[in-house]
Amino acid sequence: MAQGFSVNANKLGAGSQDVAGLQGRCEIITGNAVDALAGMAGSAGHAGLASALTGAAGQGFKAFVEMAVAYRHVSDSLTASAEAYAGTERAIAARAGAILGGFR
Repeated sequence: MAQGFSVNANKLGAGSQDVAGLQGRCEIITGNAVDALAGMAGSAGHAGLASALTGAAGQGFKAFVEMAVAYRHVSDSLTASAEAYAGTERAIAARAGAILGGFR
C-alpha cells in the first residue's frame, strides 16, 4: 500500500507567518550590521579602510535586499499553497456531499 502525506492548510499559512517573522529579524540584524560598518567607515581615519567599510556596508545592504526578496517569495508561496489546499478540500467536501446526497 502506498503511503502518502497529509497537508494542513493552516500549518502552511502559519509557516508563511514564520517566514515573514524571520525576514523581520533578518532586517533588524542587517540594519545593525550596515549601521556599524558605516559608523566604522566614518571614524576610520584612513581613506582605504573607510572605502572598504563603506563597500562592505553596501554589499551587506544588497545581500539583505536579495534575502528579503527570497523570504517574501517563500512566504507568498506558502500562503498560495495554503489557499490552494484549502480550496481543494472545500471542493472535495462539496462533491462528496453532492454524491452522498444522491444516496438518500
